[in-house]
Amino acid sequence: MAAFIYVGIDLQLIHHLWLLPAAGIGHIIGLRVHDKMLEADPKLFYRGLGIILFSLSAFGLWRSF
Repeated sequence: MAAFIYVGIDLQLIHHLWLLPAAGIGHIIGLRVHDKMLEADPKLFYRGLGIILFSLSAFGLWRSF
């Protein structure tokens, strides 16, 4: 980072500061979802994940034709 600053590259730090609250909120939501996934029945989780992946794959194949 010091080399970038030395040669005068604008790091746009103010924009990074504006993104911190969104990253924090996303992190908190992710932690809560992870806790719920650990408490849930594994069979139900993998079934839901499979349905989502299958539907996305089917949609992608449908859009490619």
